[in-house]
Amino acid sequence: MPVDGSSAAPIPVLRRSIIILPAPNSSRATHPAPTAEPLPGYRAGRLHSDPDHLTVLFTDFDVAAYGREDHGRILVDATAAAMEDLSEETRADLAFLCRLDSAGLSEARALLATWTANEARITAFVATWAFARHQLGRAMRDLLAATGSPLPPPRRRSAASRVRSVYLETVMPLLAPVWTNAVGAPVVAGHMARLAVQEEALQAAYRAVLPRLHEESARVVQEILRRREHSARFFRLEAEARISRSRTEAVTARRYLGRGWEPLRVVGVADPDEFRALTSIFRSPDSRADLARATSILHDLLPAPRRSLRMSSSRIPGRTSHGL
Repeated sequence: MPVDGSSAAPIPVLRRSIIILPAPNSSRATHPAPTAEPLPGYRAGRLHSDPDHLTVLFTDFDVAAYGREDHGRILVDATAAAMEDLSEETRADLAFLCRLDSAGLSEARALLATWTANEARITAFVATWAFARHQLGRAMRDLLAATGSPLPPPRRRSAASRVRSVYLETVMPLLAPVWTNAVGAPVVAGHMARLAVQEEALQAAYRAVLPRLHEESARVVQEILRRREHSARFFRLEAEARISRSRTEAVTARRYLGRGWEPLRVVGVADPDEFRALTSIFRSPDSRADLARATSILHDLLPAPRRSLRMSSSRIPGRTSHGL
């Protein structure tokens, strides 16, 4: 109460006010929701894939788990390897395989310069695989350095191989994106088929040379075989899935495995020591049978050749022109 005895003014009570919006006028014209125009180049919401197929093809292979595995350097016990008495022929065979594995980056570049680079899952795998294959070649170099003096370089490459190398270095990066984009997704089946056969053929080559090795060198080669099992499985599953889902992809894969391509070459370029090395590595009937099996893993899935496709003279995938 105020000190002067006068009555206090009433205190106002604050109350929440509720604002009631007017009901919408039913007589007002309604406008339809705007429809989005398709983006340029897209077809049925897709840019790089066929609407009839999944955007990304998945197989049973876990790409994320592969990326988490140890792909680091394979350590070589130089002291133990130096005590082994490997023949110069065996060391030359290992040097040949070393050159093939060391060129994994060339194989990756030939793949990523084409339409296949649009496949995110394959691109993610290849990024790790190229590094892993580099480590396989590095292990072979370390083993060769520990088992003897440096080998003489192989003789000069043929003129055809030199021309092929120039094409791969200068022309292919310009032309491959053009014609593979014209073909589209079936190109991926061809690339996966080639790499599946190549990885299996390299496995057969290492298995063939293994009986001539001793403790440390045999251990290194066995580790290479163990690590390559994963990449060989990835490419085989990818190739089988694509070949099986459409005839177009199957025909493309057969063309990629046709005349003019050999699995134990780097992007089609023959090694100068190829004939001697392959004759030495696959010296036994069992090793040659293993190579034939490795290079024929996709044969049963491929369509028979047709004259309309001008493939009647193509060789059966799995046979080689190496004379083996």
